[in-house]
Amino acid sequence: MNSIIDKSQWIITAIGCFLFLAVSVTSTAVLSTDLYHNNKFRKPFKIGFENALRNLQKEVASSSSSALSLVELKQDFSDLRGGGKSVSSSSTKSVPGILKWAYSAVGIATTAAWTTIVLTTIRSNQPVGALLPTMQHGLVNRISTLSAVPLILSSYGFLIKACESESGTWTELSSTSCRRQNLALAVTGVAGALFVNFAPLITKLPGADTLSHQVYTGMTKKLLLGAFISGAALSTHVWKASLPEASDIPFHDNIPLLSLPGRVADEVSKSMFTIAPCNINNPVNVKYALLTTGFLILTAVQTLGQHPVSVIPSWTGRRLSRIFPAWTLLAAVTSFNLKEATEHGDVLLHRNRILSRGIKGYGILQLTSKAGAVFFDPSWPVHYPAVTAVYGWATVRLLL
Repeated sequence: MNSIIDKSQWIITAIGCFLFLAVSVTSTAVLSTDLYHNNKFRKPFKIGFENALRNLQKEVASSSSSALSLVELKQDFSDLRGGGKSVSSSSTKSVPGILKWAYSAVGIATTAAWTTIVLTTIRSNQPVGALLPTMQHGLVNRISTLSAVPLILSSYGFLIKACESESGTWTELSSTSCRRQNLALAVTGVAGALFVNFAPLITKLPGADTLSHQVYTGMTKKLLLGAFISGAALSTHVWKASLPEASDIPFHDNIPLLSLPGRVADEVSKSMFTIAPCNINNPVNVKYALLTTGFLILTAVQTLGQHPVSVIPSWTGRRLSRIFPAWTLLAAVTSFNLKEATEHGDVLLHRNRILSRGIKGYGILQLTSKAGAVFFDPSWPVHYPAVTAVYGWATVRLLL
């Protein structure tokens, strides 16, 4: 038993060191991106270029041999300002190379953070004196909650591919699918940080004043918070910069902060009222619409439902059932993006196939864990009282 605990501590220590490096790289990337796009460094050049254009326009206007307008001049000289046909759209701005590395660092850090939470929460002697009934019990429950990993990796992989678009501009990152994915990742980052900070309260045992399934302290807590907060900050930053009205200067604070909640409400409302498939004769379109609806239902059940209903999607009792809805929400957004991609005829594009693999990976791990719990865990069904108390919900969840 001691050797197992020692190995677990080594694994947790290694993950912690990796988290520290990943968070450091992410922070440097975000700060570098801000510095690169800071308007005060670019403003003198912008003013000088516009003055030169005005002077040239006056000379051309006075000449009978030329009929070029100011608009045409701006198009002719657009290469001097970053290329493209339009100088007032974010789609003509180059995506900084460091952005995809920031996404990579944050994606790996978030994956490592969630893996750490799973390994340190679903184990024996937490709280002190509590033992998992069998080895299989802990294993199948870890597999169930680690099903979020394919979703995390596919979401960040999707955004990394958007950064690597052939045009090298913000066209892909400014699309509604990328904005929606960034918004979902921002929510998961905030949810993860809240869970880490309030874990003693969230996982508290009923009737116990001090006992809970999870408590994070010291450097472990700081690293976990850093990973989730970095993910939320980066995704929020890119989402805000990719809004249509923020097109002139990416990463520049030219949108009133008070308008952002309204922007979020607008995008969520539009998505909620377009969940139904456009073509019911297209089975793929119908499939992703059904998946979106199912994941939203599971998210609502976990968030609003009382115990034991709230444990159905994760089968983890009070240990992780209140943080798992963050990942079913990410699955819902991913499914909705795939639904729209099907309707637009580009579901087979590489970046969308990355999202599809994330959903597949999630489903495979979920079904594997449930099969393991029912057929290979000797403690079934005695040590699954929350699940067996709501057979109906459990059956619906497996079907979804």
